[in-house]
Order: sequence, then structure tokens, then C-alpha cells
Amino acid sequence: MTQQQNFLGPLIAGKVLETVIGRVLDKVAVNPKISLEPTDVPAVREVVAATVRRELAWREQHATNSEPAYQSRVAQGSVASILGALAVIAELWTNGVPDTPTLYVGPATILVGAAWALYGRFIARKPFGA
Repeated sequence: MTQQQNFLGPLIAGKVLETVIGRVLDKVAVNPKISLEPTDVPAVREVVAATVRRELAWREQHATNSEPAYQSRVAQGSVASILGALAVIAELWTNGVPDTPTLYVGPATILVGAAWALYGRFIARKPFGA
């Protein structure tokens, strides 16, 4: 039986809020238009709301893998792996030495793994086994 682990959620949320609130306070502190008088509370509220929205939108985009493909570390790493594996295979084919089939196992495994990662990043809708 799988046991759900909830201890990371509050920890991560706490770190996110700590970071976001720190950035908001930094922006408020350097803004010459805002003092800490009660009349400036609406201006502080606007800065806080805008900063929180921007920070949480970026974090949500990262957490849900909805960033563009060119910004995806999964896509970048997979493409690099594919290019490296293809370079090894090309070298094995063109080196003029009779190679054993076992030399192709490593690059072939890399190609399969990279393809699986790309499938999971761009095509799959739910985690494997869910």
C-alpha cells in the first residue's frame, strides 16, 4: 500500500512564500513613491499583488512543465543525449573496424531513454503508472 507523503507540500509552500514576500518587501523598500504611511497601503498592496502573481505564475509554469520547449531542461538534455548517441553510432559505423553489436547497446539505450523523456514531457498526460 502506498502512503501519501504530505510533508514536502507545506515546506515548499513556506519557502515559496518566504521568497515571494522577501522580493515584494525589497521592491517596496526601494520604491521612492512608497512610504510606510497608512495612506500608502493601497500602493503597497498593488506592488505586493503584482509581485506575488508574477512569482507564482512563473513557479506554476515550472511545476506543471508548461514552459516553452526551448526553455525545457528535459527537452534540452534529451536533444543533447540524442546528438551524442548519434555521434557515437556514426563513429562506430564509419570507423572501418568491424565492431561487435554490444558496442551499440549504450548509444541505443541513450536514444530510447531520451525518446522516453521527450514522450513524457510533450505527449503524456499523466504520470506513468497512474
